[in-house]
Amino acid sequence: MTQIGQMYEKEKIEYGNQRVLEEKTKIAKILLQEDVDIAVLMKATGFTEELLRLQDVGITV
Repeated sequence: MTQIGQMYEKEKIEYGNQRVLEEKTKIAKILLQEDVDIAVLMKATGFTEELLRLQDVGITV
């Protein structure tokens, strides 16, 4: 694979990872607003400190 092809593949992967993170964050925010237990959210999303920071800033979706 050419260097340009490798760069393109890397960008696609990074874009996909970013989209997944955005969706998980959106779901976590909604569940926090619904007062779902933090431990359940952490287990479901894999978030740890990020989730706690979301809770601290006063969530709005």
